[in-house]
Amino acid sequence: MGPLRLLRTAVLLLAQAAPWEASQHCGRLEYWNPDNRCCGSCLQRFGPPPCSEMPSLESQPLSRLLDELEVLEELILLLDPEPGPGGRMACGTTRHLAARYGLPAAWSTFAYSLRPSRSPLRALIEMVVAREPSASLGQLGTHLAQIGRADALQVLSKLGSSGACLA
Repeated sequence: MGPLRLLRTAVLLLAQAAPWEASQHCGRLEYWNPDNRCCGSCLQRFGPPPCSEMPSLESQPLSRLLDELEVLEELILLLDPEPGPGGRMACGTTRHLAARYGLPAAWSTFAYSLRPSRSPLRALIEMVVAREPSASLGQLGTHLAQIGRADALQVLSKLGSSGACLA
């Protein structure tokens, strides 16, 4: 065996080893986030890690998001993307959130047909608040975690006290 082959073998063996902190659910090549102490698979499977901020979001009504325009605009940019090449939609969009809230696919199609004058995310939040006034920001956070949108969770955490937990 030449030195190049030994180096390649060592690199492959190291790549297969899971991080020492990783849970049994973490994939071998998953990005491990030391701040959240979870990987993308764990975040999607189990939701956001325990945090002092999540209880404060859990108790806040979803309707508050309609009043927080800066946070709402950031979420709209993340969750209402323009269709990709060939009209394909990205994963983890408002369409997926609507399904989590139990809205039919026809509703999502209609909401997306109103673009660009109306945001599908804003329409979803208004619909959920009208149907279920007790809906909370914590519930939205759980749905975002289930569809794997840690970036949107980060934005939503700005409505908590410090915004540092989901960094």
